[in-house]
Amino acid sequence: MSTPLRARRDEEKEKRRKSILDEAEKVIARRGLEKAHFGEIAQRTRLSRSLVYVYFPTKDDLFHAVCERGLMQLQDRFKQAAASHELGIDQVMAMGRAYAAFSREEPLYFEMMTELQARENASQPASAAEESAERHGQGCLLHVAAALTRGLQDHSVHPGIGDPGATALSIWAFTHGLLQISAKKAVMLETKFKLTQHDMVEHGFALLRSALATGKAAAGGGDGRTLA
Repeated sequence: MSTPLRARRDEEKEKRRKSILDEAEKVIARRGLEKAHFGEIAQRTRLSRSLVYVYFPTKDDLFHAVCERGLMQLQDRFKQAAASHELGIDQVMAMGRAYAAFSREEPLYFEMMTELQARENASQPASAAEESAERHGQGCLLHVAAALTRGLQDHSVHPGIGDPGATALSIWAFTHGLLQISAKKAVMLETKFKLTQHDMVEHGFALLRSALATGKAAAGGGDGRTLA
């Protein structure tokens, strides 16, 4: 049974964990994940290194906790983006643009998530921190799959897409690659193809919509109904 003392201790632990993560993000943003070390994080939080290890026993635990933060925020953005549109295809495209905004506004989280996605699945069992991050990542994909399912029902998404879950994975791979390349190769796009980063992303989104949508919705010609 919870007591006021227990509740206060839990609150203090959560505040301390948040403080460690806040400072860890600053260190990682400045030094990179590989060069970030617990000593500096402990110094910035004014805690002992041993206490930091209590909350995050390994650098992988810290990495996954940062990824979880980013994925939780992205999941909220997807939810809000989908809620502002009625047609399934418009929900999908709104989430794509929400992802683009996220990559610009939260570059550290986007970079950490890129690293998370690039890692091979370990042969050993996943840690609690890794499982938690993966759960929120799956939550993001479920929002996309739900929008695709809605689109199949309201006939704004072409039935030829197949399984919404598998299609959501393909959309994620396409969108993440599009955002990553348009950001990393901005100079090359400008000099070789006369494309701005924004132009490249918008062209990719237009292709994605034409591949998913039916009829006039493919050209963005749906009724565009939004929910107030």
